[in-house]
Amino acid sequence: MLKNNLFVKICLSFWLTTLFMIGAVLTVDWMTETGPFHSPRHPMPGGPFALHGQAYAWILEHEGVSSLRAFADRLYETTGMREHFFDDQDVDLTGRLGASEAGAFAVLALKQGSTGIAPPREGGMAAVRITGPSGKSYAMVTDIPPFPPPQLDNYPPFAMNILRLLVVLFVSGAICYVLARYLTAPILRLGAAARQFATGDLSVRVHPALGRRKDEISTLARDFDGMAERIELLLNSQRLLLRDISHELRSPLARLNVALELCRRGVDPEIEKSLDRIELESSKLNDMIEHLLTLNRVEVGTFVIEKTRIDLGELIREIVADADYEAKSHNRGVKADCEEECLVVGNEEFLRRAIDNVARNAVRYTRVGSTVEVSLRRMKSNGDSYGVIAIRDYGKGVPEKAIPNLFKPFFRVSGARERETGGTGLGLAITEAAVRLHGGTVMAENSPGGGLVVEITLPLFHERA
Repeated sequence: MLKNNLFVKICLSFWLTTLFMIGAVLTVDWMTETGPFHSPRHPMPGGPFALHGQAYAWILEHEGVSSLRAFADRLYETTGMREHFFDDQDVDLTGRLGASEAGAFAVLALKQGSTGIAPPREGGMAAVRITGPSGKSYAMVTDIPPFPPPQLDNYPPFAMNILRLLVVLFVSGAICYVLARYLTAPILRLGAAARQFATGDLSVRVHPALGRRKDEISTLARDFDGMAERIELLLNSQRLLLRDISHELRSPLARLNVALELCRRGVDPEIEKSLDRIELESSKLNDMIEHLLTLNRVEVGTFVIEKTRIDLGELIREIVADADYEAKSHNRGVKADCEEECLVVGNEEFLRRAIDNVARNAVRYTRVGSTVEVSLRRMKSNGDSYGVIAIRDYGKGVPEKAIPNLFKPFFRVSGARERETGGTGLGLAITEAAVRLHGGTVMAENSPGGGLVVEITLPLFHERA
């Protein structure tokens, strides 16, 4: 879900933070009438205008009228502002035209200190009284240039504000997206690697895919790779140990069977029973070693299978027929319900062993007088077709906490009970390995009506045109 997506959370957090910051800046600009809310104003008395007046007064009293007029001309050339400088007799010492109108402002400035008008588009005049170095009073008058026409008169203010807002949203959103992707991409790679590792691919590593990153996520990736490498080493050592032990045990077992045959010659009937018991236990041990070797070959990926097209319905009917024949001697039964045609590509012997292990296990634990049910149906998921084999018994079921461990090697729900019925704890582990080798899954659950249901899901074969 999106609300639980780390990428969405990080991206929205960055974006909202950016928008809040922009909003705060705009609020300050609006309150202080600065930035985009600033309205251009005409120069008014004070600041550089008054400084010009002081300069005029100093030049007049120290260098004369000619120097004052030269200074006024230079200012006009550089600033474009027409300035008039009046003495206390209302005489414009700059000698400029238009002094009559400026003189009225000069009189007001000399009497009141300063005055000014600034119509927004038609220009105007401003005046300020200046006190010279000698203490004499002067009047500084300047023409205010017309207010410059806006360059975007064709665009209404509302549309311009919307355009600015869209630009801010797009730029900030793009930056936040890149930042969020930069932070979450390695986490997604780490999660994908963990899922791949959980499926049995122990060679997966994360850090090489992160490039030259040297942050905390890169450290986490290195730690993950170290953990994966250690687990891979331990599991490979365990598998090698099982393989070596299994191979080493076969030779003494073979010699033991030869010794048993020699002992049977001319022995007492009582001793014969003991020899039969030794042979039975030897046979069980031999089967266990065979299972261990098969499981080990599958786990390490050295089990090479020849794949053919298999009719699951026909295979299940054959397995059910054999299991039912053996179950009748224990007052139990096995029946099949395989009406739909399901074709898979795989190894028939391996799949037979996988399904047969579950069926025989069900016969072993179903109650006396009951019938184990084996069904086959088709299922579609994400456009692909699957065959689902359901095997149900009517026994006591399995404790819920034990169900996740049913397909682990050597796991027993009840050790004493398993030994009495001849279980080794490897049959369901081989089933899980065989199904996984064919791209399928296996799961178990207690049935509401009693007993255990084991479901094997296998991808079906599609005939391509």
